[in-house]
Amino acid sequence: MSESHDPANDGIDMGRPGEVRETEHQGAAVKAALGANIGVAIAKLCAAFFTGSSAMLSESVHSIADCSNEIVLMAGGRFSRRQTDGDHPFGLYRAKYLASFVVATLLFFVGGFFSTSEAVKKLIAIVEHPALRDVNRMELLVAFVVVVISAVLEGYGLHQSVKEANERMDRTDTPRMGMFRFWRHTKSAELASVIMEDTLALIGLGFAGGGIGLAMLLDNEMFDALGGLMVGLVLIAGSLLLAFKSGSLLIGEAVEPDTRMKIVNAVTTTPGVERLLNMQTVHMSEDDILLCVKVQTSKLDRDYDVETVDKIEQAVRNALPWYNFEIYVEPDIYSARHVQA
Repeated sequence: MSESHDPANDGIDMGRPGEVRETEHQGAAVKAALGANIGVAIAKLCAAFFTGSSAMLSESVHSIADCSNEIVLMAGGRFSRRQTDGDHPFGLYRAKYLASFVVATLLFFVGGFFSTSEAVKKLIAIVEHPALRDVNRMELLVAFVVVVISAVLEGYGLHQSVKEANERMDRTDTPRMGMFRFWRHTKSAELASVIMEDTLALIGLGFAGGGIGLAMLLDNEMFDALGGLMVGLVLIAGSLLLAFKSGSLLIGEAVEPDTRMKIVNAVTTTPGVERLLNMQTVHMSEDDILLCVKVQTSKLDRDYDVETVDKIEQAVRNALPWYNFEIYVEPDIYSARHVQA
């Protein structure tokens, strides 16, 4: 027995109410990151062209990749809100997760692989031609200033991501937690991507600034190339982590334990429910949950069961009003094959 609705609208209306709620918090971090990365990418490209710094070239590619990533995330979010023609019965919500996985791929190949390969080429050239170790301190000073300015802009982007993460935890009545733990547990693909990008950007800028600073201090261009190499390796490591996270969301993750307990409590305290036999949940997006419940009711009566099902659906929605639920409830009789939730 399932929630009553018009089959022609399956997968279409599930997210409508949530879209209003999502617009209160969603997308600010992505837009802030895009704006910051456009400015940073232009500054880094100019500095890389003027100075010939390997670290700055790696950072330029990194920022260009980040700009592409934000555009992909925004496109995925926009596509996920489109209505379907029935080919996707539960909507297009997972387009966000697919976009995040594409971002991880872009970050790996466009950012990490290219930056690493260019840095390795410069290192080989310096080893083969020792004269290339001599540096132009004035040019590298310009690159170092750009690194500092970029760090300020990237820090602003990360600040916006942290602010949005805190707002989402408050909105869903979730206890405050550290950013790493939030990143591990969040079901928001776009926010997980932006937090990872901004964090990698700041770490990369640290390596780039360190390489440029050592090159100026020791008058050896090799340190600049090593800084660029470290930027590329950081991007590769971060992209693998992001691919693992977004891939897990794309496959389908259950709700968090705290959320599950609230759902269990709402179901088991509903009048007419004797026992919760089984329950499965899947996040279709951050705010959209597919919930399948099997319960034993007080009476084996169709009319009574229909009324109980309606009460269960209302109880779950009242307990977690910040989520949109697609709920399927099946009355049944307990047996050994049932797994208690």
